[in-house]
Amino acid sequence: MSALLGIFGSLVVLLFVGLPISVALGLTGLSWIIVDNPRLLRGAAYALWNNANSTTLIAVPMFLLMGEIVQRSNVAVKFYRAMSLWVGWLPGGLLHSNIGASAVFSAISGSSVATAATISTTAIPDLLRLGYNRSLIAGTLTAGGTLGILIPPSIPMIIYGAMTETSVGALFLGGFLPGILITTLFALYVIVRSGRTVPGEQTRATWPERFASSVHIIPVALLILLIVLGIYLGWATPNEVASIGVAGAVLIGVVFGDLTPKVFLTALGSTVRFTAMLIFVILSAHIFAFALFSFGATRAAVGLIAELGLSDYGVLTAIVVLCLFLGMFIDAISMMVLILGVVFPIIVQVGFDPVWFGIILVLILEIGLITPPVGLNLYTVRGLMPGATLAEVSRAALPFVAILLFGIIILTIWPEIVLWLPRNAK
Repeated sequence: MSALLGIFGSLVVLLFVGLPISVALGLTGLSWIIVDNPRLLRGAAYALWNNANSTTLIAVPMFLLMGEIVQRSNVAVKFYRAMSLWVGWLPGGLLHSNIGASAVFSAISGSSVATAATISTTAIPDLLRLGYNRSLIAGTLTAGGTLGILIPPSIPMIIYGAMTETSVGALFLGGFLPGILITTLFALYVIVRSGRTVPGEQTRATWPERFASSVHIIPVALLILLIVLGIYLGWATPNEVASIGVAGAVLIGVVFGDLTPKVFLTALGSTVRFTAMLIFVILSAHIFAFALFSFGATRAAVGLIAELGLSDYGVLTAIVVLCLFLGMFIDAISMMVLILGVVFPIIVQVGFDPVWFGIILVLILEIGLITPPVGLNLYTVRGLMPGATLAEVSRAALPFVAILLFGIIILTIWPEIVLWLPRNAK
């Protein structure tokens, strides 16, 4: 137990000094391995090399590239405008476009922040001009983008699968119904909060206009459907589907967007930079996890939980509270790789399904994206919304935090929402 406290204490000190999470994780792990037994560096190197060669991680840069192409070719903007014609008649009007378009494109891009920036740039001027409630504008834009890490394809799910040796296909399929559930709850909240209010200008779209706009919706919907069906029906592995997704994104960008060779090269460069950063964090986390294992810290944590005499759901509650607290201060991916080395063995020991817990963890990551002081989506929307303050945007996101917590409760009571299909996905 003392080793566990010492390792995490060292990590906290390095983080407070201001080191990036990847450097802090790797440096802490290497330092404690050398203190314990320098010979273990060989084992750490083997673990690092083994995980760096994980074929599961190949899907990460491919899905990122797919998202970058779609974002930078203006397909996202055209999708949003087309969605507004279809849902403008609902109570809440274009606010539903914020949720729907953000959910779809953050799923494709793998970046909630990039989606919040893209959709907000298009939506905020029109929504303010039409007199929509500022709180609902900010809330739907900050929360809508978080849905993308739950709806497949999801970068956090790929990383979780690689780190825990859980089927990425099963995780993708497990997140499908919860994604629809949370999206529906968001939409219901907007309807209830808006009452019967529908800005008149948004009801004027004719059916011919709506059908004409479908040319910007159907290709994107088919791309996501191809990814989900390809994995479930066993047509391809997640890596193969990701490659097909890139080809599909290029086709959509050329035919329906503004994709040029220059835009493609920009997307490629952005993908390389983000992938390098992400892989650095993941590999540093593996060094940190190896240090925990070599000191017996993981076993000590499992033993401590057992000694507390908590019920299965008491253990789960404690882990959720811990993750929610960390999510307020650490970005989503970093928080996940930080805690998995300790938390996942406890979850397995208690007897919870790894796929089910992966979806619960993703919901917690979503909450971290919209809670201060490090909720990145909050800062993105605040920067793009004239006159907005962090306090205003944070208050606007609070009801959506409550909805996500309610979603965790629902999935805990009815895990079948996650575990709804046989495990035949690759």
